[in-house]
Amino acid sequence: MAKWATESGEVGIKVAVIGQPGSGKGSIVRQLANFHGQSAVRTGTVSEAEVIRTEFIWPDPLPDGPFVRVRVFALSGRPCHQAAEQLLLVDSDALVFVVDCDPSYIAESRDCLISLMANAKHVGLNWAETVTVMQYNRAERYPQLKPHELDAWLGIVNGKVARFITSSNDGENLGVAVNEAVQKVISRLSAKLNKSE
Repeated sequence: MAKWATESGEVGIKVAVIGQPGSGKGSIVRQLANFHGQSAVRTGTVSEAEVIRTEFIWPDPLPDGPFVRVRVFALSGRPCHQAAEQLLLVDSDALVFVVDCDPSYIAESRDCLISLMANAKHVGLNWAETVTVMQYNRAERYPQLKPHELDAWLGIVNGKVARFITSSNDGENLGVAVNEAVQKVISRLSAKLNKSE
């Protein structure tokens, strides 16, 4: 969850970008680093999968002055153990679930969503306090996409979860779901600050 660092005058937000391998999660993290221009993309390895991460300062501070440092993590490849995804989920303020719109990958996306639910339960993720955003990526591969049908296949209730449709060849737009998730977390933090005053 959001962590306050009083010595540096900032609050930290963690965003986990989750989804099936090959859905474009690494491209999303790289686009965010490029767009915000404040941090390089770093990589590491866990359970034979690559962890891709970046961090940046959000353009607008919270109303009472603290800056918001956003840390974004994603897994690339096929980890050998569920513990790799669980590691990303621990202390996450927001989740962005990325789906490849190509019909041949839809069943795998559903399996990954079911796995996410199990991993979230394992780490004690509080869904009521965690922002969730869906990103239907690589829409250019499936021009006949009907988002409501994809929602139904994945078990997403229309309107209950924010959803964005992106194309892998539209780099500027790739970070829209993460940016929306961060904005929602900041809105919640601002509301809590207002209540405490």
